[in-house]
Amino acid sequence: MSKKEDSKSHDACVLEIAEELKKDKWDVNADLEGWKKPPKMGPTIPDIVAKKEGCLTRICEVATPEMFNGDKLAYSDLKNYCAEYDFHFYIVKDGKKVEVDSQDLTKVTKK
Repeated sequence: MSKKEDSKSHDACVLEIAEELKKDKWDVNADLEGWKKPPKMGPTIPDIVAKKEGCLTRICEVATPEMFNGDKLAYSDLKNYCAEYDFHFYIVKDGKKVEVDSQDLTKVTKK
């Protein structure tokens, strides 16, 4: 997969998650064109920061296998920084999102 296709798959997955959250009445910030940008969390800007009913905050990060394998430490650091939030991590495989166990970024969550 080329970097351009990689980026398209990543952005399509982020958009899908953002739209799902918005449909479920979350206030969504997404790191996508046309959306309000999420705030920085530690050294990183996550793909999605969503808030619901006052104090519930969900952080979503999406990576392609190439992105994740290229910088596992950065994703682990983001996970640790976001430990007090409802953190969700996804890998894009064959154009579809697969949720990964946010406690152990090596385990795919069965859904």
